[in-house]
Amino acid sequence: MTATRKSQAPLVVALALVAVSATVDVRANEAEAPILTNIRQLTNSEMGLVKAGEAYFSPDAKAVIFQAVPTGDEHYQIYTIPTSGGTPKMVSTGKGACTCAYYHPSNKSIIFASSHTDPRIEDPSFEVPIPGYKREGGTYSWDFNPYMDIYRANVDGSGLTPLTSTLGYDAEGAFSRDGSMIAFASNRDGHMNLYTMKADGSDVRQVTKTKDCYNGGPFISPEGKRIIFRADRQKKDYLQIYVVNIDGTGEKQLTSNDAVNWAPYWHPNGKVIAFTTSLQGHHNYEVYLMNIETGKLMRATNSARFDGLPVFSNDGRKMMWTSQRGPEGKSHVFVADFRMPKELE
Repeated sequence: MTATRKSQAPLVVALALVAVSATVDVRANEAEAPILTNIRQLTNSEMGLVKAGEAYFSPDAKAVIFQAVPTGDEHYQIYTIPTSGGTPKMVSTGKGACTCAYYHPSNKSIIFASSHTDPRIEDPSFEVPIPGYKREGGTYSWDFNPYMDIYRANVDGSGLTPLTSTLGYDAEGAFSRDGSMIAFASNRDGHMNLYTMKADGSDVRQVTKTKDCYNGGPFISPEGKRIIFRADRQKKDYLQIYVVNIDGTGEKQLTSNDAVNWAPYWHPNGKVIAFTTSLQGHHNYEVYLMNIETGKLMRATNSARFDGLPVFSNDGRKMMWTSQRGPEGKSHVFVADFRMPKELE
């Protein structure tokens, strides 16, 4: 949404969810212990962040890049923070809205999507019709801003360079493991589809070619041959998880249910993915694991509040996700040690 990837555009967690007592979260941690241990909250409102989410590890897992709404604003900007904790640093422009940041494997640059060139920033009377994501009966929505483009920058945000410039929503980008390619989502052809391009923005190739549905949140597999993504092919705005070869062949649907399934992410073993699902109800999104070869499913998080947008460190030893389980009940970034269940190996 991340839409995010963001669901969906990045579906990044502005969902209205129920409040629960702290004792529920204690029991939830016990239920999660076989898979997740040493759970800790990485971001909070005392950092000047209204809410934060959709975080990704740096290649060495020593830092994290994420999106957050700064106090006094209403749009997401991009930040980095040491995984051990510290003060967040804004690396985006502070203008417009941002989403879907990602580290280059060299750890020397980043990409993120931003609408800071949108002319409406300077002229509020200028309006462009913007289609977007909104599930019927839901409270979350995400606009597909036609001035949203993907930018590359140094890790500190300097040297900002556009990689896309076609009118239309270009976002939800992520590097391949070798850093040579970026997968992203775009509605440049009038329909939201998946694309790839080289790391410098050249050689753009269309992967999916559907009409009147959403394809988004793509991540290239560790070996560089497949893409995992979400799409609402069966029912509008009810996302399912798919995998496809990087050239667009061999597409396979991995989930088929009445839930919203989004934000899939590869474990480095290339066989297991983590994703967000409403199998427990739209009031309680949780993170599930799936072996895409066997179809075996296991629940990873167990909280009465929102849990979603899961990612792994490159060594597979840590999982990070967005949750509202903290004392504020707001979306923030959490990280834990991860243990792969034997049933999924």
